[in-house]
Amino acid sequence: MAIKFYLKNPKEKETAIYARFSYGTPQKVNGKLKYDYLKYYISKSINPEFWNTRTSKARETNKFPQHPEFNERLRMISNDIESVLLQFENAGITPTKKQLKTALDKLIKPDKTPIESNEIDIKRLGFVDYLQHLIDTATLKNSTIRAYKVVKNNLIEYQDKNNVYLTFQNVDIDFYNSFLKFLEHKNFGVNTIGARIKVVKTVLNNANDRGIDVCQDYKKKSFKKVTEESENVYLSESELDEIYNLKDLPNYLDKVRDLFLIGCYTGLRFSDLTRLKKDFITIDNTISIKTQKTGKNVEIPIHSRVSEILKKYNYELPKPISNQNFNEYIKEVAKLADFDEKITKQYTRGGKLVNQTTEKYNLISSHTARRSFATNAFLADVPTLAIMQITGHKTESAFMKYIKMSAKDNAIKLKSHKFFNHLSIAK
Repeated sequence: MAIKFYLKNPKEKETAIYARFSYGTPQKVNGKLKYDYLKYYISKSINPEFWNTRTSKARETNKFPQHPEFNERLRMISNDIESVLLQFENAGITPTKKQLKTALDKLIKPDKTPIESNEIDIKRLGFVDYLQHLIDTATLKNSTIRAYKVVKNNLIEYQDKNNVYLTFQNVDIDFYNSFLKFLEHKNFGVNTIGARIKVVKTVLNNANDRGIDVCQDYKKKSFKKVTEESENVYLSESELDEIYNLKDLPNYLDKVRDLFLIGCYTGLRFSDLTRLKKDFITIDNTISIKTQKTGKNVEIPIHSRVSEILKKYNYELPKPISNQNFNEYIKEVAKLADFDEKITKQYTRGGKLVNQTTEKYNLISSHTARRSFATNAFLADVPTLAIMQITGHKTESAFMKYIKMSAKDNAIKLKSHKFFNHLSIAK
């Protein structure tokens, strides 16, 4: 019986280790002996750079100075596995996988309470290992998993650079300030850094809720997700008319244009737009849909142009494409509509203020449709709270930050107010 250790994800910057070995009495299948094998996670992880696949041990290198203790622990675990297997053999028992894992847990992870036979002791994990545990076990969207993996790699790099091992006690306000500077030096933008901090806070909150002893600094106002207002654009009613009136578009752009316009007149996110079908149309001529992101039901009156587009496709919209391709194609549509006004974006990258000028069509994306809906509805005097019921904004202040009104739009809206219509001209 050979006990070998393997890496779960050799391409990751840090990955869990598991032991694999045969157990029980082999069965003869088609003239060959067939063994049962167990994959058993040992609650240890390593950077694959320091792993020797041939020997199933850590490499003996100065870059990984703890290799003697690490390999000694692997040797002890291997001995423990042999001991457990021998106990079952001497008792004449062929264990099930669950029985074997439970017996191994008692010897190798004595402080562990096995809710599931392969569950690790989360209270013993470091911060990065706990994040990996969430990636492996939690029910998460693919986009969330991708975000978590990016942050995990950032944290591993941070640990290596600062020669520190992150725990739930030292992820404090000092770490926060240091990690911000680390991300700035990587030339990230403020909102990208904010997204990384948001994941860190989410993980800390998750661990805190599960009874892990977490430093409470993350609840301080100073331990915040940093943000800055980005230069997001919207399309006015007249600009939507221009897109609507474009003729002789290639088929792929025609479909993207139509889906974009539905978004501009419904406020639905791209993930919900691509699910639209006849079943969501009510007898009251509204769209009733449970949104994918929030799980909330929204009901939206059907604009005449939306009705026209739905009829064009017999209420079966074209097969969805990826958001990435959609964003690329809608820029082509906007360019054909001559949305070439120069717009200067101002943002912070690597701690420095950057000015970048580009044509408006380069700033159009799937989300522009939703922002255009909210802004145009507000300018048309649709009650703010009614719009928020569709967009999902919880506060009016958040909604007002979301919409994009130019100074000219604001002046036009003010002109129609009775306050300005009743002013007498001073002579």
